[in-house]
Amino acid sequence: MYNDEVMDRYQNPVKNGKMENFDVKTDGASTTCGDKIILYIKTDGKKIEDMKWQGEGCILSIVSTDLFCENAIGKEIKDLKEQDDLAFVESFPVKISPGRINCVMLPLRTFRRGTKEK
Repeated sequence: MYNDEVMDRYQNPVKNGKMENFDVKTDGASTTCGDKIILYIKTDGKKIEDMKWQGEGCILSIVSTDLFCENAIGKEIKDLKEQDDLAFVESFPVKISPGRINCVMLPLRTFRRGTKEK
């Protein structure tokens, strides 16, 4: 069902862990699977310098969160918040059924809530 890229990322997340010096800490949850994440975001005011996460959930939310954190580094906060939902879901390494979209969208929605003022 999942390809090697998804399985490897699930078993060996790159950006999982607590960050000590962050500018924004925000949490989110998905009622679909009971997924819960915390994002730690370090910025220069406009761009993402680093991002890490902690949490638990299904394979889709964990992989999506890890990929989101890794891919966000160096990007403008404004651009990430304005990212198209459909494009975000379609960028996931495997096709997502409609019932699992909330799992994949969890990191983007959490990021948007946590960076409203930025």
